[in-house]
Amino acid sequence: MMNMMNRSSLLAPLLALVLASPATQALASPEKAAALQTLVTRHLSAAAADRDGLHVERVPDVQVTHAGDSYQVRIPKLRVAAGSGWMAEAPLVEGEARPQPDGSWRIKTHLPQPLTVYGGNGFRLGDVSLGRQSLSLHLSGDGRSLLAADLDLGNARFIPAMGAGTGSLTALRLILTPQAITGGKWSGKLSLAIDGLAMKDPMGVDRLSLRRLRLDGTADGLDMARLGELVASGRRTDLDRIASKADLAAEIADFRFIGDDGTRTALAGGKGSLSLTGLMGNRVSAVLDWRHDGLERVGGSVPPGLLPARADLALTAHSLPPAVLFSPRPPGGWTPALAAAGSKVTVSRLHLWNPQSTIIGQGDFRFAAAHANSVSGEGNLSLRGVDRIIGDVNRMMGARGAGIAIALYALQGLGRVQPGPDDTTHQYNLVITPDGRVTLNGSDATGLFRGLMALN
Repeated sequence: MMNMMNRSSLLAPLLALVLASPATQALASPEKAAALQTLVTRHLSAAAADRDGLHVERVPDVQVTHAGDSYQVRIPKLRVAAGSGWMAEAPLVEGEARPQPDGSWRIKTHLPQPLTVYGGNGFRLGDVSLGRQSLSLHLSGDGRSLLAADLDLGNARFIPAMGAGTGSLTALRLILTPQAITGGKWSGKLSLAIDGLAMKDPMGVDRLSLRRLRLDGTADGLDMARLGELVASGRRTDLDRIASKADLAAEIADFRFIGDDGTRTALAGGKGSLSLTGLMGNRVSAVLDWRHDGLERVGGSVPPGLLPARADLALTAHSLPPAVLFSPRPPGGWTPALAAAGSKVTVSRLHLWNPQSTIIGQGDFRFAAAHANSVSGEGNLSLRGVDRIIGDVNRMMGARGAGIAIALYALQGLGRVQPGPDDTTHQYNLVITPDGRVTLNGSDATGLFRGLMALN
């Protein structure tokens, strides 16, 4: 249901784009309204021609009238479809476009009621109804840059046809507030709030529920054209060079999800922040701070003993190659790329806990091509439940995890045993020198370390 509502909100920027022509920069008139109607139809025809991604299914009959200093646009029976065959049909899209003295546009749109949703097989799945709605946009004169936005939706419901599930949304609020706009690059604040999201399958089983999600961030030099490509494609690689700097704070509460394979995932709560700088260059810096509690996963390939039910992590990284953030992991792992970039990674806080095991640590590491192992540094680590971790690795990976299990057995033997009130822990001090020597608690572990690096 959320995907369908997102698609319906894309209708407003499409409408704004076709409104942005030199003929509309002056006071509205019947002649300019007729010319605008032709332009809208032409742009809709272009949107219908490319059917690989999000596109218009057919070109509707457009109506444009002028009213004082604004245009009223009516688009009946607008169908927006994805390449996979999913489609949303709006019985009527209405919008008011008001030209501004600086050539930009203020747009107000009315999302259709109801919005009919069709599946990839062409069958009608149901209708989306909105108890509360408001959408205001501020766009550049050429219609290609979103300067500001305020979307407010409430009491949304997905009313299914026979054989489909249900969905509901208590509230959604998205606000984009600009601070500076230069050459198509946007700098400002973003705020997203979602409350009470729920989806049930046709059998009435809760497949997705979310009590609260909050995202607050700022961006410097955000490329609005690339952002549009990202929204259309959903590919992580389109994040590369999308902004010069980004800061994001997130909070989530009471999330539950059941996958098609029956795997159940739940998170009681999480809160954290991420700061990225240097995104337009060849070296990126990142600061991550994250805490969560109540993470559970039943089914799937990850044993419960390897899942951190509670986590507390603080990490700072400098001179990262952008590919680490935006590209899939290469076959040889990331160490060669980090060494070539001269990256530095500091883990100031690491605490992963579940009933079976605990990992606590911190460390400071530098990567360099000149270092014998491509990395040097020092770290401290405390492990509880090493035997159980080894058993879970064997269960999860089978023969593929044999090397990791052997390395963990060797690691266990080199640890300083520390009795505790709950369980025994193994303590480690790791030192890696630039010349390639590796010690664990003062004992040589060069061979063990290089074996682990080969597994990377």
